Order: sequence, then C-alpha cells, then structure tokens
Amino acid sequence: MNLIQILADIICNTLLDPYVLDRARNRKGAFTRNCGKLPYWTLVKLLLRNSKKTISASLDEFFTELRHISGASISDTRNCSQQAFSKARSGIDHSIFKECFERVLDFLCSRDSLDFHSRFMGVWGRQIIAVDGSKIPLPNRKTLLDKYGSIGRGSSSPTAIASVAFDVLNHRILDARLEPMSVGERTLAIKHMENIKSKARTNLLYTMFVFDRGYASKNLFSFIEDTIHARYLFRLRSKFNTDIDALPVPADRNGINDHILFLDGRKVRVLKFYLPGGTVETLITNDFDLAKELFRQCYFLRWPVEEDCKLVKEKIGLTNFRGYSENSVLQEFWISVLLANLALAIKRETDGIVDSTINQKGNKNKYMTNMNELVGYLSRHIGEYMDADTDTERFGVIRCIFDFAISHLVQDKKGSGESNPRTVPRKVKHHYNNKTTH
Repeated sequence: MNLIQILADIICNTLLDPYVLDRARNRKGAFTRNCGKLPYWTLVKLLLRNSKKTISASLDEFFTELRHISGASISDTRNCSQQAFSKARSGIDHSIFKECFERVLDFLCSRDSLDFHSRFMGVWGRQIIAVDGSKIPLPNRKTLLDKYGSIGRGSSSPTAIASVAFDVLNHRILDARLEPMSVGERTLAIKHMENIKSKARTNLLYTMFVFDRGYASKNLFSFIEDTIHARYLFRLRSKFNTDIDALPVPADRNGINDHILFLDGRKVRVLKFYLPGGTVETLITNDFDLAKELFRQCYFLRWPVEEDCKLVKEKIGLTNFRGYSENSVLQEFWISVLLANLALAIKRETDGIVDSTINQKGNKNKYMTNMNELVGYLSRHIGEYMDADTDTERFGVIRCIFDFAISHLVQDKKGSGESNPRTVPRKVKHHYNNKTTH
C-alpha cells in the first residue's frame, strides 16, 4: 500500500505544482480567481472520476455527493450546466495529465522502486516490452476529422490510432501515444523506443521488444539492434522473406526448429514451431543466447498488452468520449492511461495478497482482482484521497481501495492454466456485455 500512496501523492503534487499549472493554462488568468461552481481542484476531481455517464448526470451526481458530505438540505444542492463544465475544462491543457503520467512512471522506473522490477528468467534475464496499437473512434467533429483522419466507407468517421509500449512482467504502460491514422504503427513503435531510451525507462541491454505480425521490417531490425542496442522478437507473416519461408518446419508437433541465417548481411535467428491448432508459427530475433525452448513462452508473454488495450478501451472507457475538442479528447486519453497504470499497480499488490491467502486454501479455482470493479471504485474514490487533510485520512482511503479490491475477485482462468474458448458464435445482437462501473 505504501507504493500506491506514493503514486497518489505524486499525482496530487503534480496537479498542485504552480509551474506545471501555469504551463497548462489555455487562457490567461484561468483558475487564478474564484471560478464559481467549478474551481480548479473541483474540476480536476471531476475529470479524474472519468465518469462515462452523460455530463449532466455526472455533474448532478457529483454535486449531490458534495451536498451529502456537507449535510446541506436538498434545496441547497448546487447545479452546474454542461456548457459551464465544457468552458471550465477548456481552460486547462491536457499536458497537465500527461505530466502526471510521466512523473508516476519516473518513480516506477527509478532505482527507488527496484523491488518492483521483474525480468523473464530472473535478475539477469530479459525485460519484455510489448508494443501494440489500436484504432480509437473519436467524436464526430470536423476538427477531429481534419486532425486525425478516418477509416471506413466514405472516410467520414474521425479515428485515431492509440499505441502503447507495455512492460508485461511489471504490469505498467511505459509509453503511450494518440496519433493521426496517417502515422504508421512502425513509426509509433520507433517513437515509443526513442522515448523509453531517452527517459531510461528500462536497461536496454536487458530489454527485449516483442511485436506481432505486421511490425516486422528490416528498418525496424536495424533501429533496435544498431541504434538503441536492444533485443527484438517479431512474429512473422508468411511471404515476409522467401528464404525464411523455405526453412523446414519441425518434424515433431512439439518440437522447435532453430535456424541461423543472414538477412541482407544481418545475422538473425529464426524459430519455427507448431501452435496447438496445427498452424506453423515463425519468430525472428537477434537474441542468440536464450534457449530455443523459451522463445515460445517469451513471445506469448506479450498477451497482456492485448489485455491492457482492452483495459483502456473498454473497462476505463476511453472510446466513450464526453468532450468534442482535441484538448478534451487528449485530456481523457492521458487520464485513461494514468488510471490504467494506477489500477495495474494496485492489482499487482492485491493479487499478491490473494495468492498468499485465498489461493492457498486448496480451492478448486484460483482467483484474482476483478479489474473492472477496481477501475470503477478507484475512479469514484480518488477524489476523496485528493481532499484528505492528514496522512491518516489518506491511508484510510488507500486501505478502503485495497479492501474493496480483495473482496471483489474473479476466477483466474489464465493463471490456473485453464481456457474455455468459444467454438460456436454467440447468437446475440451485441457481442459485448460489459457493464460500466463508473
């Protein structure tokens, strides 16, 4: 819990930093005087709640809670219009929430938190960084269409591409970007790696970047090996290279064929093996030290980056934007990845508590923290931490969040090695049945 309290303090101190706030003012004099019903601290709490209800419903709920806390009568409930909220949020730039995200990462990746660093195959092993992108539908506004571009029939729906670099063993987003559709995924991957290097997020000598099909290119091989001096592992599509396609596959369905060859003068290692469904998988890497049996496990460690994208898009609700300007979209983007890192840090600690207690009782199933419920509870109660006056009160809020997370569990099918994939399509109109918790 101490780590979470440190991270929450970093967020509060950043939001109160006068230099950061001065840079984030979009209007001269914004939040320097009495701002009526939405002063700076109230507005920030409202934004960090990240509510996915309508703005009017969120404002009504927020001010009703304030009335209950103050003990005032229902006739004294303050009202705030949607227009007033939109005008207030336009006065603060999204960069202040990006600064919170960066400062939290600065601590998580610093020597002060080395106890929280994990590597594949131990302390001298590999730190696995998975890179992935996802298309994000934006509010239907011409300004966003001109800025970010679009996809689909008629190309009239504004769409951006969100890309993250995710530390899969330490459960944190190391870098995040929301860019126009014209920016390719490989370009975004290079930007991630440049930022990770410049800010020393990892020790690149012990880092392996893992990519899915579609990312592999000779330019990217060269950048990772020659410019940032790290390791890479790419999943290859067929016909990427005819020489690689011609390499033999394992004779045994459980075997792995390991080949060394030169690709335009660059020494690479190619591994081929069968997936459980009978498909041949091909991986390419510049890591010549790792045993071939470990590459299958190493590649599939990238799966959490898919879960992280689902966390940001569906559980935190990034795609459900409440603002229509570029600034409000970026506000919600940086708040979403900030809350994701905070929730992942909490889940890592609470899952450790669950593993050492509930999962040791010999139950039929293993359990883990319900991330959907945790995100909702964290969003609803982060404002209480921001308003706490004493260390005792702040610790009490963190303790309540942990107690809630430990008492709201879900079966850990992946952790128990069980999986029940759907073989017959669901005969329903809507395939997503995700309930919002905030």
